[in-house]
Amino acid sequence: MHEIGLMITARLHQALPDAKVYWEREPRPEGLRGSVLSAELKHRKFTMQFEGPPEDAVAESLDPSLVEQVVDDFVDFFARSIYPKEKFTRII
Repeated sequence: MHEIGLMITARLHQALPDAKVYWEREPRPEGLRGSVLSAELKHRKFTMQFEGPPEDAVAESLDPSLVEQVVDDFVDFFARSIYPKEKFTRII
């Protein structure tokens, strides 16, 4: 798994300790493109798909703020989500 994928997973476990965090499609060693990350908390689910052009793979490994951006998006969804079976997918 790509190093930034491991960092994202670790930070999500810290930020959302009661959530089930998992990769539906694990990141490849070359980057996050094509991977899918999900978190489930109290029957709510947030999924993030990582898409983009090949040149973004270099930026992923150089930009640690991506980890915080992803974690913030997950935390924000669960903080605002009020419906018991709400599901949301974000593509970045």
